[in-house]
Amino acid sequence: MKTKQIPAMVTLFAAFVMCIISYVNDFSLSFFIRTSFFVLVGFFLLGVVIKIVLDMNVSKLDEEFITADDLGFADGEIIEDMEFIEEDQEALH
Repeated sequence: MKTKQIPAMVTLFAAFVMCIISYVNDFSLSFFIRTSFFVLVGFFLLGVVIKIVLDMNVSKLDEEFITADDLGFADGEIIEDMEFIEEDQEALH
């Protein structure tokens, strides 16, 4: 899973919401600049925390991933004879 862009996306979403709120409430420019700085830094840090949590959980999922070796297949082995699969499917019907 690609998580590199999560902090930027969270920060941009926070900036978008803040712009709408500041427009609706008619904030002054100096108040808008000060507030936007703190909001963007805070949400960037929140995005970094979310990224770290996702990276930790994704690495746990990768460790639990079942490989072909776990199923008993050799690396790169190709099954050419499909008769046993067809026989199993006929037995099920």
